[in-house]
Amino acid sequence: MIRTVIFDMDGTLVSTEPIYFKCYQQAAAEQGLNFTFELFEKCIGISTEEALPMVISYFGRKVDVDAIYKGCCRNFEKYMQTNPIPLKPGARQAVEYFHKRGFKLGIATSNIHEWVSKILCKNQLDSYFSVMVTSEDVTTPKPDPEVYLRCAQQLKTDVAQCLAFDDSVAGATAAISAGMRTVVVPDLKQPDTFVREHAFKIYKSLEDIYPDMDELLG
Repeated sequence: MIRTVIFDMDGTLVSTEPIYFKCYQQAAAEQGLNFTFELFEKCIGISTEEALPMVISYFGRKVDVDAIYKGCCRNFEKYMQTNPIPLKPGARQAVEYFHKRGFKLGIATSNIHEWVSKILCKNQLDSYFSVMVTSEDVTTPKPDPEVYLRCAQQLKTDVAQCLAFDDSVAGATAAISAGMRTVVVPDLKQPDTFVREHAFKIYKSLEDIYPDMDELLG
């Protein structure tokens, strides 16, 4: 029986991925480089450290990856100062639904703690989550299950009693590998064969989960 619900953040609760893409594009353009969606898609759901080899492979060893990353961070910080971070359809409703019914809620994300806190706070969702585990809290990022395992541990819940929501291949793989009942709501990238075979459910939107709620939580 499910007692705990763990959400990924980017692409699952908030629509930040298109914003990150534009921020990376702007940062790369300063070096005369075209940060394509093809490259960005490969980096979705994994940590910056995991993405570095992909960026170097794509642009060549002479690329200043650190400058691109720092430029993206500056661009995103600037964006957050004056713009809202849009929620994914059904995100607030889902969080409130589980919270009102007494489930313990956690965040398991590849993002950094500062941005997680800011984004959740901007959307007035921070008070719903008792635990937030970020890339800064683990030694091995998604698709390794560590971030989900640590979240369950901090929530004092067995993994078999956790329902996990994630959008990315890396994130869903992490949750499945952790032994959690995993629901996938794809954002920019569709599930691969492993995720399709092992996910408990796959939905187009968080708005679609309610007809199956007895099965999801049973």
